[in-house]
Amino acid sequence: MEVLGTASHRVDILARARDDSPDIVLIDATMTDAVNIVRDVRQHAKGVKVVVITVGETETEITQLAEAGVAGYVLPDGSLDDLLIAIQSAARGELYCPPRVAFSLLRRVGALAAALSQELAAETHSPFDALTRREREILGLVDEGMSNKEIARHLGIELATVKNHVHNILEKLHVHRRINASTWYRRGGFHLRLEA
Repeated sequence: MEVLGTASHRVDILARARDDSPDIVLIDATMTDAVNIVRDVRQHAKGVKVVVITVGETETEITQLAEAGVAGYVLPDGSLDDLLIAIQSAARGELYCPPRVAFSLLRRVGALAAALSQELAAETHSPFDALTRREREILGLVDEGMSNKEIARHLGIELATVKNHVHNILEKLHVHRRINASTWYRRGGFHLRLEA
């Protein structure tokens, strides 16, 4: 290993990283704006990997550094061997981090995965699923342009019952008018699911 130089200010760090073309830049995460320095080094000195010496006290700090593109973490109480392993791992394209940092990263990944899973579940859950079989049938007739009276006659039920079903349909679909329910129905292609 060869040390090409040191710098203690952001501008100097970026200039050295760009001009000296090092394989690894070692940054002290206690520096002011360390996360943005890491991000800038990664953007302006292509191919350079960044290893940080981090206190690693908060999950936020660790996560922000990971998002900025860190290739390795070393804790301040780590040994010289830890620093060498982190540098060598980064040079091989591997991430080295102490167990405490790995735990924080995995916990963050787990939280992100859970949030994504909830979002996907919410996207795949359609308000159409909340409609009863009769409401789906009536929605199909609304879509055909039938009035409440025509629907009541067609199904052989009371007008008040149809009005109640239409009201429930509008509420469940979160729309205010029959035309909006019909538009929602057509755009979603839900007429194909009525037979199910």
